[in-house]
Amino acid sequence: MSNLDNRIANADQLLTTDIDKFCESATDLYSNISKPILDIFIYVYRLSVTLGAKTPSILMIYLLVAGVFLTRLRRPTGRLTVEEQKLEGEFRYVNSRLITNSEEVAFYQGNTREKLTLLASYSKLRSHLRKFLEFRVGMGIVDNLVGKYFASIVGFYAVSIPFFTPNHPMLSGENSGKRLQVSSRKTHCGYKLGI
Repeated sequence: MSNLDNRIANADQLLTTDIDKFCESATDLYSNISKPILDIFIYVYRLSVTLGAKTPSILMIYLLVAGVFLTRLRRPTGRLTVEEQKLEGEFRYVNSRLITNSEEVAFYQGNTREKLTLLASYSKLRSHLRKFLEFRVGMGIVDNLVGKYFASIVGFYAVSIPFFTPNHPMLSGENSGKRLQVSSRKTHCGYKLGI
């Protein structure tokens, strides 16, 4: 293909690896958006009916702040991915060039030079992938902390507001025994809902 049209560099890279990564990203995007949106609508409705509008609003504010925070932290991902694709394409090009010109390389005894070229390209790719994987591990840790653990803390706080506020409309005028009974019943229902 590159013999016919040289406007596209590393066409084999684009036709194989990039299309596969695009398809994986598209399916992940669909599965990671549709179910969470449905869950959000169901939980917001149930929490609004059960505990009032303040609880879902606290959770939504937390989700908004956490989303902005995580989006800012993930900003280098696009640049690192572009760099990875570029380095993979260069490495693939160096390999295909060696395969195409292997007879000339052998005849002129250019194996040492070609080996150095291959190793230099591979070394750049390997060091970039190591840096990118370290970034992704760090992002995974922060994402788990913000998305799971801090979200659970905020969720338990938001759900407990009616039970610790003496003049909350849901439990106003109730004694502590009645509050404990309602709290136990609501907590049991919350576990059934998965919150």
